[in-house]
Amino acid sequence: MVARRADIVFYNAKVYTFDDAVGNARAIAVEEGRIIAVGSDKEIKRSAPRGCEKVDLGGRPVFPGFTDSHTHFIGMGVDSLGVDLSGTKSVDEALSLMRKAAEKAPPGGWVVGTGWSESRWSDGRFITRKDLDNSCPGHPAVAHRVCGHLSSVNSRAIDEMKLDAKTPDVEVSANGELTGVLRESAVVLAWSATKPSEVLKTRGLMAATKKAHRLGVTSIHDNGQMEDLRVYEEAESRGKLGVRVRFNIPSAHLNSILDLGLASNFGSEMLRIGGVKIFCDGALGARTAALSQPFVDDPGNKGVFVHRRKELDEMVSLANGAGIQIVMHAIGDAGIGTAISSIAAAVKSNPRKDHRHRIEHLELPGVEHLTSMRRLGIVASMQPNFVGEWGGINGMYYSRLGPERAARNNPFREVLDGKVRLAFGSDCMPFSPVYGILSAVNAPHKAQRISPEEAIRAYTSGPAYAAFEEDIKGAVSPGKLGDLVVLSADPIGDPSSLASVCVLKTIVGGEIVYEKSKDILR
Repeated sequence: MVARRADIVFYNAKVYTFDDAVGNARAIAVEEGRIIAVGSDKEIKRSAPRGCEKVDLGGRPVFPGFTDSHTHFIGMGVDSLGVDLSGTKSVDEALSLMRKAAEKAPPGGWVVGTGWSESRWSDGRFITRKDLDNSCPGHPAVAHRVCGHLSSVNSRAIDEMKLDAKTPDVEVSANGELTGVLRESAVVLAWSATKPSEVLKTRGLMAATKKAHRLGVTSIHDNGQMEDLRVYEEAESRGKLGVRVRFNIPSAHLNSILDLGLASNFGSEMLRIGGVKIFCDGALGARTAALSQPFVDDPGNKGVFVHRRKELDEMVSLANGAGIQIVMHAIGDAGIGTAISSIAAAVKSNPRKDHRHRIEHLELPGVEHLTSMRRLGIVASMQPNFVGEWGGINGMYYSRLGPERAARNNPFREVLDGKVRLAFGSDCMPFSPVYGILSAVNAPHKAQRISPEEAIRAYTSGPAYAAFEEDIKGAVSPGKLGDLVVLSADPIGDPSSLASVCVLKTIVGGEIVYEKSKDILR
């Protein structure tokens, strides 16, 4: 354990290495972005070369840098530059923000709002066409729900997008009029109509990166638009990519990727190709997740499947056969069952020893689903912040699913007890590992609650495994990347501190990219 070549040494810390061969430590030495030694203060500091930077961490806990394993990263950044509806407490408050934006917009320009959720509103209803007609007269306007599976548009937007009652996934009232509510494929049309420029996406990437650093995130798994890959590539070429990105390819571009001969894990330590993102069903908030029993607050509705089964199986089989990781969105129990069945068929016909196919969200799995996932080696990529946002008897899960199913949604405890690999992310709703950890530890139901250490591992070693990167990430040990997060308190040693814990420092490749003390000074 020597650090005689180190560029920088971090000492006087409580280092959770998450590496049994190393054990917990007090100091870390990093050279050219990689950890070269971990040990006691005395041995690491003594062996460090003259002139090496030495950083006193004040006895604070240090963990591997957090990875958010499910993001829409550039989209989050772009949204932060627009009309943010996420903090609104009513329809009227959301519409007031849209009205103010419309007053500043150029004549005829789009007004785009994001992040609203009726589950946080006392009136508890979706935004409608008439709402946006009144708040944004003279402008096409769209307000995207937080889940990304439902949006609301006004009459000008309907005209510009050329929507009518025959357009798939457009809500129509009893008298045949469009209500302005769009779901699933119609939402895609709205996103396409307001697609941001590459310049705006670059600004969004910078904004999202600053947020990531402030929250201790050093790596992300992104499910963006295909155009986002160019933005990431350009940022990397200029040395401006501040987080490590694993980019999942949208399924619409699967054939193009195959034609180029690309496969999962192609790329650098800053930017790599991940898997192919395939949608199986919709979302609970939009009442489009595929369920075996109807939504409690919408009797007769069991949600939707995004693809016909034959089409789904063909995509899954093609990706699996080409050595590409499958990243399957499946939320409802019927959707999860279909996703597992499709992956099982592909792996049976074309066996792969270590595919690490993933199911994203996995909000309502049954015990039989978890058993199958363990047997097949499917990774659970889940979002504990959903429980923090919509759990409990007054939450959206309860109103959509009823008490019995709500008590078993997002069952992190059962996932781990079932020996299924678990990786945590946010879906940017909201983006914050500390909030996710708090949500999982203090979840309202027994099937959901896990320990602080288990939750932190799901943001560190779990995503590293899910990305085939356990050789370079997820632990603090020699040979790993120098990606670290320093917290204000120790949620493992003192779980009661979790409610107030915050990120003090974020370190990427041995470089301190965020310090809370300096953030306060700014």
